[in-house]
Amino acid sequence: MHYSLAGCALHVPLASHTDMIKYGPELLIVVILEGHDFIRVGKGAEPERLYYEIAGEGKVVVFIHAGFLDRRMWEDQFGFFAGKGFRVLIYDVRGFGKSDQPKAEYSDSGDLKILLDELSIQKAVLVGISNGGRIALDFVVEHPDMVESLVLCNSGVSGYKSVGESEDELWIDVSSKYDKIDSLVSEGNFSEAVALNLDIWGAALSDEKRQRMLEIATDNYQSLKPSTGKVKYPDPPAFDRLSEIDLPVLIIVGEKDLRGSMFASERIHPMIKGSKLSVISNAGHIANMSRPDEFNRIVLGFISNAGSTDQ
Repeated sequence: MHYSLAGCALHVPLASHTDMIKYGPELLIVVILEGHDFIRVGKGAEPERLYYEIAGEGKVVVFIHAGFLDRRMWEDQFGFFAGKGFRVLIYDVRGFGKSDQPKAEYSDSGDLKILLDELSIQKAVLVGISNGGRIALDFVVEHPDMVESLVLCNSGVSGYKSVGESEDELWIDVSSKYDKIDSLVSEGNFSEAVALNLDIWGAALSDEKRQRMLEIATDNYQSLKPSTGKVKYPDPPAFDRLSEIDLPVLIIVGEKDLRGSMFASERIHPMIKGSKLSVISNAGHIANMSRPDEFNRIVLGFISNAGSTDQ
């Protein structure tokens, strides 16, 4: 495995209930969880299901998780943004968390479209980290009228094209580690494979956050195995259509992220007209977990003001 940046529905609502959601260093707030349920996506007699949770009232913000975690990586955002006057949607991408494993070709952006349609959401802010950013970009080039603004943090991009050897060299160490991960997976040693994957992507975490990320990543160890389904990307891919994006975009870079990932984020910044770039000091690839308060502050300011005349 070598890392690369190139990567009819049924809904039955559940009764709302109250959850205690922690945010900030010591604060607890009460969030009314509007719903948590599964929707069915895809085709066939037994289509796979996606799991989601939604809370709050106001402008809709969808948080899309990274490619080795699940919706729980947004624990420091779910209650915070719901408490700030937003309707917050988190979900498990197909193959992760409580969502089903893919069985055939599928589209992550297509799954998100089905989810929003089933919840009667016509327009939303999208916030994605890593592979979640890739999904958000795929969605915005396919359904631009459904996106109000976009936040990309250390994002992947479907169809990404390297500038050449100088950029490829930034990924040599990562590719070597993924060769080791492949060997561990083939041996059935998933605990060491997950730990090594965390060493790649889990920089700049407190002991508490690192343990939490390890728990979530361990629950999603199957993401390191060959998939039974094949992801379908937009054609042409998002990388070739960045110039088409015409909405407020914030690109966030973690100062402690991998050099190759940082290079790619800084490269796509001028390719998306009018986009803003923000670097979070001492933040790693999963910046919302390594610097949650700073991440929340930057995202809140952006999505609160995106589209205003004084922006």
